[in-house]
Amino acid sequence: MNRALFRAMMKQNGKKIAKLATGIVLYEGLLTWVYPVISENPAVAQIAESLPSTVKTVFGVSEEARMDTFEAFISGQFFARIWAMLMALYNVETANELLAKMVDDGTLALLLSTPVSRNEFFATQALVLLSGNALLVFFTLLSLYVGTFIFEISIDRWSYFRFGILGFTFYSLMGAYSLFFSALHAEGELTLTFAAGLTLIFYALDVTGGLSDQLSWVRRLSLFQCYQPQEILEGSMDPMGGIIGLGVGTLILFYLAMKVFDGKDLAL
Repeated sequence: MNRALFRAMMKQNGKKIAKLATGIVLYEGLLTWVYPVISENPAVAQIAESLPSTVKTVFGVSEEARMDTFEAFISGQFFARIWAMLMALYNVETANELLAKMVDDGTLALLLSTPVSRNEFFATQALVLLSGNALLVFFTLLSLYVGTFIFEISIDRWSYFRFGILGFTFYSLMGAYSLFFSALHAEGELTLTFAAGLTLIFYALDVTGGLSDQLSWVRRLSLFQCYQPQEILEGSMDPMGGIIGLGVGTLILFYLAMKVFDGKDLAL
């Protein structure tokens, strides 16, 4: 890793991370503020229970899941879909900016003209991507801990911490395959299309697989099968297997991307 490059890239991506983290903190603050009022109204829970299973699936809530807990509320309103899309978008765009876009605008040619090897450059960019994910997960959990404390909402903080680790590995894998596409094609628009397209396919498979029992097998083809916020937060699903699998997959993809990038003939 090149420390000077790392500092420069983190500074460059700092505004994006700060804006996204601010939006997450404000939205979570709103949710924790309104939940005590909603939880005291039994009609809201009855309405939620009466929703068709297909509607629950679209919002990332399983048909059998409870609807009367804070975990159900925060999962359905934020973690299952909104946070997932924000974090996925951040990783796809940032991976493209860290490599393919730098080839397009000539920045990479300038950097590689200095005593910085391709492997050192790639390792630094991968660490920038991981650092951004870590910061966003950290602020997400911190905001939730503070909000639930202020509004006296009882939660199992350990379950949320484990979910945060799963989220970090889950989105890092998305960033890893996005960076792999950047190394493979080194064309900004093309790599963005491939990375975003694959993410949307995973999302579509997850939604489709939850629409009926006949299509449940489709869900096993989706990366989102490892990402079940409500089940993890309520303690009915152990995320450790997913954390290990996603972590190993991320490292493998980073290694393959580095090898591809190191041997690629770039028009610099």
